[in-house]
Amino acid sequence: MFIVFQSTIFSKILLKIIPYIRFNFYYTNFPGWKYKRGYNLLEPGDIILTKDKWKLTSMLIPGEFCHAALCVNKSETVEFEVAEMTHTNFTKSTFYDICKQSTRVKIIRCVDWGEEYIQEIITRCRSFEHHKYDVEFSLGVKSLYCSEMVVLSDFKNKLKISYDDLAGLGRPYISPTGLSKAKNIKTIWDSNLEKLKTSVEKWGD
Repeated sequence: MFIVFQSTIFSKILLKIIPYIRFNFYYTNFPGWKYKRGYNLLEPGDIILTKDKWKLTSMLIPGEFCHAALCVNKSETVEFEVAEMTHTNFTKSTFYDICKQSTRVKIIRCVDWGEEYIQEIITRCRSFEHHKYDVEFSLGVKSLYCSEMVVLSDFKNKLKISYDDLAGLGRPYISPTGLSKAKNIKTIWDSNLEKLKTSVEKWGD
């Protein structure tokens, strides 16, 4: 009974309190010109890795990145471009949503995912729509955390990633940083490497 109570309290803290704690009252410094460059390179099937250095979650999750998502569509006219698992469960977002909540965004692409397989991955990812967020960070499709959703969408296990227990859970863990270090991905875009062009160059994009 006490263990169940502890688990319930922990879940509520993890879902209802921690995600909203941010040690800066200002929005992230993600300018429009930077967003546009990333968006122009984004394609369905791309993995998006993020971090907001001011959020408590970023300080609690070890590694270079603290969140992962999957691009499932690419159109400025739709409201669902990116699938995420967040504290509100399966979340339908846009690349703009991702950027405005991040101080760093990186787009990576698996070189072993062909066009047909990417469509299967996206279908698989969409099938997780009614799944809950996994507060226990355990492997399996019953409930999912962010980077786990990405990896389980790759149902043929083509991503060459590490399951190192970087979070100290005492069991295998798929971390966003682990995704960034997969042996068969390439970096498409990293907001940290972007530099502001001159006004003429910027507005000519």
